Amino acid sequence: MPLKSISVRRAWGAIAVGSAALLCVTSAPLIGTAAAADPYSISIGPVGTYPDPTDTPAGPYIDKDGTFYLQQSASLYGAADPHYWDFFTGTNLADAKRDAAISDAVNPDNPEDKNNDTIWRCNNSPTGTEATSAPGTGYAERNYCDLMGVWVDPDTGNWIGLVHNEFTPIPFPGAVGFQHYDAIDYAVSTDQGKTWTIKGHAITSPYSTKRNDTAAFPNDTWDYGDGDPRLYVDYRTGYFYVYYGSRIQNKSGAAETTSLAHVARAPISGKMASGTWRKWYDGSWQQPGIGGNESNMLPVTAADPSGFTAPANDYSPHNPGRVNAQIAADTIPSKSPLLVMNISYDAYLGLYLGEPETVDQSNPASQQIYATTDLNSQRWRLIGDTGNYKTDSWYRWIVDAANLSNPTVVGKTFRAYCSIACSNSDGEYIDITIDSPHRSRPVSERLAYQIISGDHRSLAQNGGAVTSTPASWSPGALWRFVSNGDGSYQIRNAASGKALGVNSSSTAQRAWGTTPQLRRVGSDGPSLGQEWFIVGSGRQIRLVNRYSGLVLSLSSAQSRRADTTPARTWTDHTGSPIGGGRNAGEQSLALIPHEL
Repeated sequence: MPLKSISVRRAWGAIAVGSAALLCVTSAPLIGTAAAADPYSISIGPVGTYPDPTDTPAGPYIDKDGTFYLQQSASLYGAADPHYWDFFTGTNLADAKRDAAISDAVNPDNPEDKNNDTIWRCNNSPTGTEATSAPGTGYAERNYCDLMGVWVDPDTGNWIGLVHNEFTPIPFPGAVGFQHYDAIDYAVSTDQGKTWTIKGHAITSPYSTKRNDTAAFPNDTWDYGDGDPRLYVDYRTGYFYVYYGSRIQNKSGAAETTSLAHVARAPISGKMASGTWRKWYDGSWQQPGIGGNESNMLPVTAADPSGFTAPANDYSPHNPGRVNAQIAADTIPSKSPLLVMNISYDAYLGLYLGEPETVDQSNPASQQIYATTDLNSQRWRLIGDTGNYKTDSWYRWIVDAANLSNPTVVGKTFRAYCSIACSNSDGEYIDITIDSPHRSRPVSERLAYQIISGDHRSLAQNGGAVTSTPASWSPGALWRFVSNGDGSYQIRNAASGKALGVNSSSTAQRAWGTTPQLRRVGSDGPSLGQEWFIVGSGRQIRLVNRYSGLVLSLSSAQSRRADTTPARTWTDHTGSPIGGGRNAGEQSLALIPHEL
């Protein structure tokens, strides 16, 4: 979570880091209710430098025309401190540079509303208008807001993101330490990030966020609210998941604190809007995102298989006692090991992986890695850590090591980035490789498959092209999946032997609606465009192109075309030419096996 200076502006300079020897750590087996004790080996590559660290994780995404972006923010407390929403662009994370046209853009209808000076935007947002100031303190404003995680809407092309707010500073005059409330809003840009409108609340505290509200907090402690979101867009379930945290502090006296981990989700079709979010509470998604109750997340172990703190042992402002006394009395949890996780789906293992903040922020520690098979149940188990690579791990994100652009699905090796309080600098990365004898094997290389959509279309080779045809068998409609050994596959036509893909030498081939081609294996430059991840199970899988992050779509309305489009679990009803009436059935696929 942000630990921002309220009196001294931090100099965000990366420190160059030399190469480190390859580390290999063998994890403990899975425990708890796992079906099998699967050992995981974790190998760590040399440390590299990330040149642009700041006060949030970076959020990578690809726009509708195939352009790569990443977004990050800072909003510090002093009157002369920076307040910005920054945007970078390039081929991928390896060469992305700050995009001044977006980062320095000014709202033409309001010159006070700027991406490089967000004070007006934060103070006049839904949360900002509810906030109050603390004059004469180190907090110069009533609200500080960071854009943290951007998604591009497949229906409209709009950029939509979550906004982390830190507002109403020093809400209790006797409190010591880090003091403000938190809430999460959502924002929309209709012009590729140049201007933004913060639309409304997404996730807010179960408790009051008013200044000095002793009726809501009648005893010794107060809850600073919901913040520090880590957004994940899940291809498999059709939900946004947001991992966020809250902090419990004493109202006066010693600066004791504990931090709790939470998660909420919303259907992607709702586009992050207010009222679409549901919090995970007492083992299910039963509470509203705005004001609802929330459970503290815990790792699953043999001793505690639930994955969350029981409501009777979770925080209540009506419990007496200071923070440390309540922890000792088991009326409030100690800091969660799962606090503000960034996650991704590892197609090689068939698991979601999570990197939380380190528990002890006063000393560097190995980065723990957790895994789960199912985001619906949120049962996270520790599978290992990074051994001698140790950080204080403030802000983290991961991308696939081959494409350096996709945070949603990764292969056997992924790149883990860190901003602020890393192992030897404020900006760095390492490549992490996780192996297991029980890796995911969703297809057999001894078989051929028909690829049939939920709209009953079949992928077929017709001459030198690929088309979407009625779902009937033909020699040109059989495909072999050839493993690349890292969770990705080549999809080769069984008759011609040619591989399905896009040209990964051109960023334009990442644009929505790109038609994949059949080429000789490895032709047309790098092979990344001929690599695919299989995401999902049964008759509802998606084939995700490793280069573009788009999914294979078999359309009956677009001239019987097979193309690559953004993942969706709903039908476009906006009438937008960008959405083009697309529906989930075009990309929800079944693989029907055939003997070769």
